[in-house]
Amino acid sequence: MSKKIDRFKLLLDLAERKRKEAERLLGESQQRVAQAEAGLRQLSQYQLEYQQQFQAAGRNGLSSGGIQTYQAFINKLSATSLQQEQALKQSRAQLEQVEIYWRQAMAHHKAMQKLLDKAQEEQRRHGDKRLQQELDERAQHTRPTYI
Repeated sequence: MSKKIDRFKLLLDLAERKRKEAERLLGESQQRVAQAEAGLRQLSQYQLEYQQQFQAAGRNGLSSGGIQTYQAFINKLSATSLQQEQALKQSRAQLEQVEIYWRQAMAHHKAMQKLLDKAQEEQRRHGDKRLQQELDERAQHTRPTYI
């Protein structure tokens, strides 16, 4: 019975490592999503401020070269925003996959823990039963003191 428990302990240890690795990956993925969201918010805020500057500069009069410069930069900001949105979508998709992996690793770890607990309980019951049998046998072989 002890070999069985040792095997379950080894399997539980492997499941624990896998669970910890999944937790690490989950944290990294969550951090990437948060960074991508923050970057997109920052980029959008910067784009809005720059458009406001462009409008203010337009009211004060701008040369055609100045207008083209502003528009080119706004177009670059828009393209960068689209790229950032794509990166955010990819990060979210990766996060979904990592969450699935993490859930599976957690379930596997929990299952291994239950199996180990069950085997240990079975071993304990078996030991209790064996001890009770030994006590019963001793009680049968012991002579009463009054004979």
